[in-house]
Amino acid sequence: MRRTAGRGVFALLLSLSLGAGDDGDGFVSLFDGKSLDGWVPTATDRFSVRDGLIVNDGGTGWLRSAKTYKDFVFRAEYRVVKPGSDSGLFFRATAEATPKPPNWPVKGYQLQVSDADNNMMIFGHGVTVMFDRKTDVLKAAMKGPGEWQAVTLKAVGGRVEATLNGKAVTVSDAASLTEGHLGLQGENGQFEWRGLRIKELPAPDK
Repeated sequence: MRRTAGRGVFALLLSLSLGAGDDGDGFVSLFDGKSLDGWVPTATDRFSVRDGLIVNDGGTGWLRSAKTYKDFVFRAEYRVVKPGSDSGLFFRATAEATPKPPNWPVKGYQLQVSDADNNMMIFGHGVTVMFDRKTDVLKAAMKGPGEWQAVTLKAVGGRVEATLNGKAVTVSDAASLTEGHLGLQGENGQFEWRGLRIKELPAPDK
């Protein structure tokens, strides 16, 4: 009995030391599975929560994080519901959106997430950016509609790295914006998201 009680106390102390949402490896959940708390719909009403997933039923606009981030590793899983769907992950983006549709960030970057050949490209909104993408690796790693896919986005200083299903696909060393919001893009088709987690990183040594 003493040994069991001791283990229970240890587990409680460990959970308190990790902090709310911290799963032990430094990652913090950005989605509670029940609501869009911590997220701000911008010029859209097409994001909702169903069956523990963030669902985007088309339309433009975007769903942005309430918090801004500098250097980080972001992980999530997405599933294309409708073949040919097109979306993306905004990062280091301004809260301010363009006044006219599609009402995306005035400035920021976008990692393309799509059921098409342009998947995993990096675009700039109000800013230029260059990137290298391994199309052969992308083709081997990419899954089809209805299948869950794991995406990792790492941004440290001017360097951005994107991984799909455990395979390094895209890299850029030209990210001039240093801080901003994360966001799920509304553009075309239907997507589902789960397992959104982030780990903030210290600034790189200069």
